[in-house]
Amino acid sequence: MQLKKHLVTASYVDNAMSMMDEKAKNAGITILGEMGLDPGIDHMMAMKMINQAHLKKGKIKSFTSYCGGIPSPAAANNPLAYKFSWYPAGAIRAGQNPATYKSQGETVHVNGNDLYDSAVKFRIPDLPAFALECLPNRFSEIMATLARIGLFNDETHPLLQHENRPTFRNFLCELLKFHTNGMDEAPVGEKLITERIVELGHCKERGVAVKAAKTILFLGLNEQTEIPVSCQSAFAVICHRMEERLTYSDTEQDMVLLHHEVEVEFPDSKQTEHHSVTLLEFGKAKNGKMTSAMALTVGVPAAIGALLLLVNKIKTRGVLRPIVPEVYIPALDIVQAYGIKLMEKAE
Repeated sequence: MQLKKHLVTASYVDNAMSMMDEKAKNAGITILGEMGLDPGIDHMMAMKMINQAHLKKGKIKSFTSYCGGIPSPAAANNPLAYKFSWYPAGAIRAGQNPATYKSQGETVHVNGNDLYDSAVKFRIPDLPAFALECLPNRFSEIMATLARIGLFNDETHPLLQHENRPTFRNFLCELLKFHTNGMDEAPVGEKLITERIVELGHCKERGVAVKAAKTILFLGLNEQTEIPVSCQSAFAVICHRMEERLTYSDTEQDMVLLHHEVEVEFPDSKQTEHHSVTLLEFGKAKNGKMTSAMALTVGVPAAIGALLLLVNKIKTRGVLRPIVPEVYIPALDIVQAYGIKLMEKAE
């Protein structure tokens, strides 16, 4: 503020930032937030669709938005069909946040502990090859099972406080309540883990229990390897293993998928239209180096925001979000000119 320089960020405009609005105006600068993917392109696409409907005197009957950073099909080669392009602990904690949304005119609240259980299957009609799972406002039935086993508990675990470090296998047996006597040599394999998950009531469907068991084995949680001293909780243990086993190789592509659906009602003609827009972007390899789709779709909008300020296309001062035409119209044009395609459809 003292330097009187504009600021562009992909972060949310929170209350603390909003309170800087008057100071930014007095300093003659613009603080442009939410210029990434989500938030960012999602807001801009939404406002474009909504404002276009309003210009035609339409009424928004429903608005649904989906967004995720996931592996490309070729890279989804593990039981979770997921990999981390950022810190696993942050991603898992985000999946334990409470969510609130509106459906059929009613406000729905989902407790953070129930978020994984609220996942629903979803397919985009124009992209039928993608079998997706969606969570309200924030991954899956497998993750819900792992959570019930206790693998996301971040409290210090007594077994992990011992100077003599337990093995991953010992710790898994503890969580699954296996009697350790006689278990030292017994194979802890997929069948045994599956049966135990079902017996303990962690999962009602055997098919999901099998997937959870496969995930546990893939992460090496049954291995006779000592758990590092840095891991003092079950949460730290699984994050450690996920960092090792669920990361992208140098040649693997990630993928970003953003999809909006808007139902517009036109009172005059009593007709209803269904509008959708989809962004599908893959990581790109250039000169032997992979740039992730997440980096592209977060970084490009931020750069566009800076460009629009540099050429004085954004004249409004204060704290801004990209939900005004002054920002989202030129920004979306440049996003597409850069090669990030937005597939629009109206029925």
